[in-house]
Amino acid sequence: MPYVPKNRIQPNLYTAGGEYVLEKDNSEYIGYYYKLYNGKIYTGKNPDDTPNFSLIPITPILTREIFEYISPRDYIYIPGSGIDVSNYLGLKNISPDLLINPPQLYITQPTEQDYKLGEFRRYFCKKRNEFSYLEISKSDYDKIVKKDPTIDFSFWFPFDIPWLLTGDKDKVGQTNKNIVLLQINKDKLYGFNKYLKEDYLKYYKA
Repeated sequence: MPYVPKNRIQPNLYTAGGEYVLEKDNSEYIGYYYKLYNGKIYTGKNPDDTPNFSLIPITPILTREIFEYISPRDYIYIPGSGIDVSNYLGLKNISPDLLINPPQLYITQPTEQDYKLGEFRRYFCKKRNEFSYLEISKSDYDKIVKKDPTIDFSFWFPFDIPWLLTGDKDKVGQTNKNIVLLQINKDKLYGFNKYLKEDYLKYYKA
């Protein structure tokens, strides 16, 4: 190997496996390695720690079957390869429709039929590990419930609530408030009432 100045080498790096394979036979590598300024990687603590075999990053194969079992953050880019997944899917003949999308804000409006019935259902999701809420469409709600790989289901907890629209004004407001508080207690949805701005008469018609 040609001489490389020390200031252009990252020495004494270590991998416990799952990151690189030997380019010569594609076998997994565990041990010390060093990296050159041009991104090339070799076995050994440094160029003097021979033999120096070339290493290449392990590139996961993304298939339709495993989309449901990995975090969406894991397939924004294929680790270590710099390959954009949208291009990768095209190369692998996987439909771009399988790319994930986050749930979208959607304010469901009650219909005349809903007013005749006196209530309708509202759909929401909560970001896991955060008290962040989003009102969504029934379509997105169903996708999250079914763990549809085209939506970012793993980061969101879906829930829905009935919502009264007609009747005695005070009773409607109190009933909707009770429904919200029960849902908060049931699923630990702290702050959900604040997300709704405590507007328990929203959509109400006398």
